[in-house]
Amino acid sequence: MSLPRFDKEWDGFKGHVAVKWDKIEDEDLLKIEGSFDKLVSLIVDTYGEKKSVIETGLKEMYKSYLENGERLTEGLNEMRENISRNSKDMAANVRAKAGEYQEMAKERIHKIREENIEPTVQRSEEYIKLHPFSAVLGAFGVGMLLGGLVGLLSSRKE
Repeated sequence: MSLPRFDKEWDGFKGHVAVKWDKIEDEDLLKIEGSFDKLVSLIVDTYGEKKSVIETGLKEMYKSYLENGERLTEGLNEMRENISRNSKDMAANVRAKAGEYQEMAKERIHKIREENIEPTVQRSEEYIKLHPFSAVLGAFGVGMLLGGLVGLLSSRKE
């Protein structure tokens, strides 16, 4: 008697067999190599129970093992979908918040420009219009000062 996919599921299922029939040695379980009939014979030989009782118990246990595996797979797939959906929602929320903060930053910069920079530029322009000679001399003096500093610094490096 064999069960569908038993040989392919053996590596995962043998741990359940080892727990239920704990007198069976691990080396003996390795020799089974996924053969249902060999497993039944090994259990019958070790425990002395009827072959039909062992086959029925193994079939039920294997069926439960497959069902649990399917439920686990379904649960993992559902979890993956939830994570994907939630991460997309979170990404959308982050983008929306980033857009809001970007707009707030633009408004703040515009307000700073209106309150501080533009009035200062306007006062500077008015001063230059009223006192052009002083503004030119002041700019000339600042240029001379900066030129002298650059000259001093460059002569020190040589």
